[in-house]
Amino acid sequence: MGGHLGEKATALMRCLGIDPGSLRCGYAIIDVAPGFRLTFVEAGVITAPKGRDQHARLVEIGCDLEAVIADFRPDTAAVEAGFVQHLNGALTLGASRGVVCYVCGRAGLTVTEYAPSTAKKAATGNGAASKEDVARIVAVRLGLRKIPDGDTGDAISIAICRAADRDAGWVERPRVAKAPNPFFIAVPGSDSAV
Repeated sequence: MGGHLGEKATALMRCLGIDPGSLRCGYAIIDVAPGFRLTFVEAGVITAPKGRDQHARLVEIGCDLEAVIADFRPDTAAVEAGFVQHLNGALTLGASRGVVCYVCGRAGLTVTEYAPSTAKKAATGNGAASKEDVARIVAVRLGLRKIPDGDTGDAISIAICRAADRDAGWVERPRVAKAPNPFFIAVPGSDSAV
């Protein structure tokens, strides 16, 4: 982790993308400014030692994610929705996703889930892109000096997907100037009128 690389004051929104896992949990933070300008802020992988009990690993991942949220104060979070073929893998990934969603929700963040193919398409234009292609393309798109590892690249693609989501409600839209209503009298300290 580290300090802020960009000033949040100029951003329209700060997005946290998370690629959950019980051993490695990728995270990425990007700022979105008017004109859909994306600025890389921070990314990395939260790791928990393989030799530890699964529950202890989940606690460690949750605590480290809390620290990331406290340090970078994102406005919204997005999580990769996992698809696993084996029952044990599905249960383990589900537990990790549950911890991630709990930590984000407890911090007051709205959490949105995206399928891996949706995140890949938003970041690269190809929903079937490989992990290597995703990492390479997001590095170029955000002007990174180094290509991130697979988990970090996936987290960045999830953050980009959230930034591009038109249903998010905050994506920049054309503003139409309205004439003031002469019959509207604002009540100070309230959203109502008389």
